[in-house]
Amino acid sequence: MKLATVSGITPVSMRTVDETERELVELIVKLRGPESAHDPGVGVAAREAAELAHDNDAGLVAVVDHPSSDPAILIGTVVPSEAPRGTDIAADLRYHLEDAGGPDIREVTESVTDKGYPVVIAERIMVDGPLRSSPPSGCQLQVVVIDSDGARLAVFTMHSTTGRGWLDLASVLGELVSTVDFS
Repeated sequence: MKLATVSGITPVSMRTVDETERELVELIVKLRGPESAHDPGVGVAAREAAELAHDNDAGLVAVVDHPSSDPAILIGTVVPSEAPRGTDIAADLRYHLEDAGGPDIREVTESVTDKGYPVVIAERIMVDGPLRSSPPSGCQLQVVVIDSDGARLAVFTMHSTTGRGWLDLASVLGELVSTVDFS
């Protein structure tokens, strides 16, 4: 899979889990300001993302930023599709996420890139507390781009621990997704 360079997306190294974590923390602190170095959520999110990326052979780990947002962490990977050929993978995936995604899934939509690849987008807003009335504890956007023949899926997961400027971050990710090319 090929991706274009997009302003606001800064890739980090995938040499080791520790190096990926360190670079993520450095970028987030640089973007959020030095006081964020004392936020334990930054280190936890960076470590979890680094481990997840390395465990799943991710092709992209990056920090997503926008001037009006707190930065988010992005992981991108290509996986083989297990769906039988000839099925409507996008619709099946959307229905599955709507039915089994849990209460944090706020919206699941379908789209198509300019190159004609089907896309499924799931937005998750994590809320703590038994009544789910607390402020959001994070936001996650998962975007799945489906290869034309359905054999491969490009899976992008973006996570923000604060959710500040979430829609602006989502638009930056949308710019990247529009450049996906499986050829």
